[in-house]
Amino acid sequence: MRFRISTIALAIAASLPALASAVDFSYSGFSTAAYAQTDTDEAQVGYLGQEEGIDGDGTFAIDSKIGLQVTAKFNDMISATVQGVAYADLTADWKPHLDWAYVRLQPTSNFSARAGYLRTPTFMFSDSVFIGYANLWVRPPIEVYNLAPAYQLRGVDLLWRTSLGPVNVTVQPYYGDSEAKVGTNEYTTEVPEWGGIVVSGDYGSLTTRLGYGRMELGTTTPAIVPLITALNGGPAVACGACASEARRVDLDGEKFTLLDVGVQYDDGTNVVAGEYASRDSEHGNYVMPDVHGAYLTYGRRFGGLQPYATYAFVRRDGVQESTAIPAVGPLAALSASVNGVIGTVTNDQDSYSAGVRYEVPSFWVLNGAVVKFQYDHIDVKKGDGMLNEVQPGFDGSLNMYSLSFDFIF
Repeated sequence: MRFRISTIALAIAASLPALASAVDFSYSGFSTAAYAQTDTDEAQVGYLGQEEGIDGDGTFAIDSKIGLQVTAKFNDMISATVQGVAYADLTADWKPHLDWAYVRLQPTSNFSARAGYLRTPTFMFSDSVFIGYANLWVRPPIEVYNLAPAYQLRGVDLLWRTSLGPVNVTVQPYYGDSEAKVGTNEYTTEVPEWGGIVVSGDYGSLTTRLGYGRMELGTTTPAIVPLITALNGGPAVACGACASEARRVDLDGEKFTLLDVGVQYDDGTNVVAGEYASRDSEHGNYVMPDVHGAYLTYGRRFGGLQPYATYAFVRRDGVQESTAIPAVGPLAALSASVNGVIGTVTNDQDSYSAGVRYEVPSFWVLNGAVVKFQYDHIDVKKGDGMLNEVQPGFDGSLNMYSLSFDFIF
């Protein structure tokens, strides 16, 4: 048996050079080194559930990242791609992640199918959100890009391209599941079912896009579990609304729809980009409330220099306060707890940004590099807006300064 295994191993080893020569390997890489700081320690800028974000102490961790992508092309029909990225995730730890790992089947020039780890095309720049060199901003506007609780799909998607007269149309349906580690305690947000479709059209310098997705969550926030237990524990005769309130603070089994409409115009000198997105829940969830957000960016190129400006907002569509449980009497504590949840999640916020992007001449092994400086002014209109770790006494306004160096190789 040992001799047989050795013989097989020698045969495989002998065939490796021929196999390697038959596969066309290619690679690319990208990196961002970025520093960001606000003018307050009473609130933090970050993504949904991120317990350590950008504040008055400043940080290199939140926006910095490095990634490498390797593609193996076996023939004209079959290829495989793997992309690893190191960045600060929702647990606030800076560590490597497997971002993409999929096999692509392309039987025709205008149709392909992928299966594996994919980035869900929820928003217009979802595919390039980690590649700072490809983006105009230091970071995409969180008023839109903070609406989805997960971004990676374990599943399949299809890509079909066709032409309708002068318009090039792309249709991309997708389906699968997902999960994300959240918070310093690293609890897992599970998405057992996630499907959707994106339709986009290109006409000259203009790109338009419409995306729709539907997801179901499979876990709830651990901090909310005692409240759900308490709401479900009492007799219905004593609190007729407790069961329905428990459903609205529980994420487990809640279904959400995500709608995104995007437009981009780039004629080589002027760049205009805008998106509108909304998130709606089946039961009017209190923890991830119904919201809509949008942004509009304009930039203009002057050689290698490109100044830009952005206005963005998010508005909460769900209730601001629940009166389903009496605020006085024996149920007052439950009523206060429910409203405490409502008051500390996503709410109304405006942001105003101005920045400049400078294209650095290529050097060494770098295929391209840019330096960006960005100033953001954030105004919270209600509650905590989209800010994290908001402290008592915060006046609802902050300024943020960011500097980044992005390159590809």
